[in-house]
Amino acid sequence: MKFRFPTIKTELAVAFAAIFVSTATLFVYVYQARIMQTQQQVAVWPYVEWLPSWGDHGLYVEVSNKGIGPALVKKVTLKLDGKEFNSLSEMFEVLTDSTFQNYGYSTIQGRVIAPGEHMRAFEIWDKATADRIRAALTKRNFEYEICYCSVFNDCWLSNGTQITESNCD
Repeated sequence: MKFRFPTIKTELAVAFAAIFVSTATLFVYVYQARIMQTQQQVAVWPYVEWLPSWGDHGLYVEVSNKGIGPALVKKVTLKLDGKEFNSLSEMFEVLTDSTFQNYGYSTIQGRVIAPGEHMRAFEIWDKATADRIRAALTKRNFEYEICYCSVFNDCWLSNGTQITESNCD
């Protein structure tokens, strides 16, 4: 008996090759779509920092977006020794045991900070008052947290120069 290799019809071989190529193409397109999604997210990544500054000009906290996409500010939290405050005036009153009106502030919560934009969160113009507040802040645990999101709703929490992922709840 003579051994014969089974014959494969040409049409069947072409059909299997087409299925293989189509499946491989599908995987390539899915992979490419994931890469494009990652590139889009990175292309609009915001990076929000805040830094204090003091001197002869007084005291201020400046918030800036150093990223390449807009930052949608969802929540701003102001804490002193772990206690959350609803306003700067409440916190300043606790810090100095008195009230004063010689400061300005900007509402940041709910705003969109464009890439490269800088804004002053609050500013104390009077140098003597600024020195008093700064001295009191250095003795206490002051936290100013800004929770913000990208246009893709990826969110982060900034507590100055340290940024961590967050869900802004």
